Amino acid sequence: MALEEFEILDQPQQSSIPIDFGKFIAGIWRRKWLILFLSVGMTIPFYFHAKNQVPQYKSKVVIQSKQYGSEEKSFFDAETQAEITSQSFTERMARVLGLAILSSDTLYRNVSDVFAEYHTTSEPVVSRYKIEVDDLGVYYLYQKNETSRVLVDSANVWDAVDALRNANGLSFRLQPTFVHQAGEFHFRVQPFSKGVKVIQLGIKMDFSRSGKFMIMEMKGENPNYITSELNRIADAYLIEVQKLKSVDSDTYREALRRRLAAAETNMKVSEENLRNFYSQYPLSLDAEKTELMGQLKLNEQALRDLPLQRKQLTSLLARLQAENNADYSAQYRRVVVNQIANYAAMSNEPEMTIYRQNLEQLEARYRELSGLYSSDNEEVKGLEEKIGETQAHIIQFASNYRNVLAERESTLRREKLELESKLKSLPNDEYRLMELERNKKIDEDLFKFLYTEVQKLQVSEASQDRGVRILDYAVPPTKPINPSKKSQIMLGGGLGLLLGLLLSIVIDLADRSLQSVKDVERHLKLPVLGTIPEVLFKDIPEYRDDQKAEQIDKQLVTHDYSPTPIGEAYRALRTHLLFSKDTEQLRSLLITSICPEEGKSFTAANLAIIMAQQRTNTLLVDADLRRGVQHNTFNVPREPGLTNYLSNKGTLNTLIHSTHIPNLSVMSCGSLVPNPSELLGSIQMKRLLSDVKRKFDFIIFDAPPLDAATDSVVIGTVVDAVTIVLRAGKTNRKIAKERLEIFQNVPAKIIGTIINGTDEAILKSTYSYYHY
Repeated sequence: MALEEFEILDQPQQSSIPIDFGKFIAGIWRRKWLILFLSVGMTIPFYFHAKNQVPQYKSKVVIQSKQYGSEEKSFFDAETQAEITSQSFTERMARVLGLAILSSDTLYRNVSDVFAEYHTTSEPVVSRYKIEVDDLGVYYLYQKNETSRVLVDSANVWDAVDALRNANGLSFRLQPTFVHQAGEFHFRVQPFSKGVKVIQLGIKMDFSRSGKFMIMEMKGENPNYITSELNRIADAYLIEVQKLKSVDSDTYREALRRRLAAAETNMKVSEENLRNFYSQYPLSLDAEKTELMGQLKLNEQALRDLPLQRKQLTSLLARLQAENNADYSAQYRRVVVNQIANYAAMSNEPEMTIYRQNLEQLEARYRELSGLYSSDNEEVKGLEEKIGETQAHIIQFASNYRNVLAERESTLRREKLELESKLKSLPNDEYRLMELERNKKIDEDLFKFLYTEVQKLQVSEASQDRGVRILDYAVPPTKPINPSKKSQIMLGGGLGLLLGLLLSIVIDLADRSLQSVKDVERHLKLPVLGTIPEVLFKDIPEYRDDQKAEQIDKQLVTHDYSPTPIGEAYRALRTHLLFSKDTEQLRSLLITSICPEEGKSFTAANLAIIMAQQRTNTLLVDADLRRGVQHNTFNVPREPGLTNYLSNKGTLNTLIHSTHIPNLSVMSCGSLVPNPSELLGSIQMKRLLSDVKRKFDFIIFDAPPLDAATDSVVIGTVVDAVTIVLRAGKTNRKIAKERLEIFQNVPAKIIGTIINGTDEAILKSTYSYYHY
């Protein structure tokens, strides 16, 4: 017989393998119980968490600023927002609200039930306290220590109701309802820093983009408590926020009134001096003298304005250097720089006008993008850099402009000396008259200016209470903000399901075994001749291979043509072998596997039965000389067998045994020998094949696995074809590639593979041909 060369396609592996979604779906179906277990397992802790969770409630207060007049400037502008959220303002609110005071009483759970008003300093004495009211109408404040108590304050109860009591850094007034009967109240004072954290961590403050609304939110377990406490905090904030718009207003008003009184006195003195002069020297000035006086007046007015402008500009620049608050320095810096850019003295400077316009455009774009993207966005970062550069230009220009103002002041002083020199050349009486008129004009202008400022301040104070109000007070919430139990349970189940799916996909990605027909064709480059369904071993105990073969015989193909899925799979394999154009005239076939326990012996036995059922005179040769099992499968003697024939210790007729299957004979493996590979490669092996071909139509060799010995390679050189049995989910594709490389240098023909234990054969048909 002409030997055909080995025909495995040794093509280079592709650089990228497409994703097999069908493999992932099949893996998910195989692990459906694991996925279900994970889903239920994740649901249980979420259920108990939802069952035991404490309801959380949220309450909200909305503070609105109202606009009056034509100006549309927001009350909660950037500077006010920075001040409200600053550390110093928060500490001031903690002092005003007395947040360091906490109730530890079982009867009076809220501090406001006992105190009508209460505050603390920034350093209250941290301790436990007790207030007692006796039958005589006297109240006592005790500081409690570990073993004793110390009297801190005492007074008539109505004195404590009408006026604040101050002790140990605490200030409070008692509620009238509390002092109506004798009783006691226990409370404690915690460190002031914890009172500050009540605002920082417990109160959430947001501002609308327009700057017209301030929203305060508070969360807690008691809906009534958080509502009353939030309203109390909001009222206190409203008062303090209003004060921000009138910082140092009393001092400023007094200063204005003192200056107004002095200006009025000076104006009256100037008028009196002028009247006295007119009574003594009735004169009139010509046009030239009037012009000199007008120039001198303008000069003196400019000399008064320039130092003030330079001082104000220096003050603004100094504020940039003094502000070091890490949380709000950037926002505060932006406010101050905008004030510098809009400073009236520089409003007509072309260079500053360009900087100001650029800054307004950049900030408008920044506000637009910051509402859409996070601070990590590249365009947002780029705008921040450009804004910083423009601000630096504005600051540098303002710093240099102070020198410009100083130079103008020097120039004006020289001009003043020249004007005064010209006026001195006039007659003394006329010069005296002009001086008196100039002084009178200056005093009148100053008086009018100060009077106008006082009137503006009074109008501002009169309308201050209308600038901001509480639009919506907090009301007790009716529903908790916690997720519902149903949603949490569904979340747990969904997370478990997702975890199971991801775990299944990860297992499939890490799995190096061959699972499907596509895996075999992709990785081994071999065709698949047949797929055999998985045989269930659940009713069979842990037998050895020979015992398992003996027990499993009834579960495989039977000689009565039972239309089982396994039988149909073997019949399809037989058809492929006999009638495929690639197999030609196939009479001898070697069946082997990559590793043990992949089902090659069962495949060989059942294929032999199927061939015999077609009235083909079939011989099954057990060529696994180390662990042969076919004698157990068909209940024939192990000895004599193949090794006896190859050792010239028996004749062919005595070695071939008939079976209970018509047209099927078996040659067992024979007795154990020390050199099976040498015997299988001997001349006697070729003589055996030649002799059995004269007696049988089809010969099947059950050879040892490739991972165990090279016997299969030796026999593969003398048979017509070789087929490899693989087990789905077990055969490692890397090991399979390495073992198949042995055939590259021998004259053997591998016609394809048979996949054991796969569901593909079942999925292709869900009904039997014989039963429908």
